[in-house]
Amino acid sequence: RIQFACSVCKFRSLDEEELQRHLQSKFHRDTLRYIGTKLPDRTVQFLQEYIVNRNRKIERRRQELTEKEGNKPRADPFKGIGQEHFFKRIEAAHCLACDMLIPAQGTLLQRHLRSAEHNRSRRLAAEQFRKTSLHVAKSVLNNKHIVRMLDRYLQ
Repeated sequence: RIQFACSVCKFRSLDEEELQRHLQSKFHRDTLRYIGTKLPDRTVQFLQEYIVNRNRKIERRRQELTEKEGNKPRADPFKGIGQEHFFKRIEAAHCLACDMLIPAQGTLLQRHLRSAEHNRSRRLAAEQFRKTSLHVAKSVLNNKHIVRMLDRYLQ
């Protein structure tokens, strides 16, 4: 399945509304603001428009595929795994900063969010993320097709 994406934020989702929330989020704006401290403002504006337009194309492509193939049900990855394997399907959150799975229970999530380890990991991850986002932005802008688009945009 084709995912929506914001490459500079390393955000991916199958849900278009979730992408729109991301593009309006403080996290996304702060990322672009940081990139804007290293690149010209108009280049950052182009990058934002490029991300939006790229996801519009993804939406059109997804609609074309749905019309062509219909909504095929996805195979259940748990099919054939019996009780004797002691598997249980759970809902969980993956804390990227700590690289930890946390069961989706309010008290456990809140405890993790308040922990000293999480706050330390979150600060380190945020700093690393800023550096990575700038590298990704420069990489996108170095693509020969995008260089041409940027040149036209700046004229």
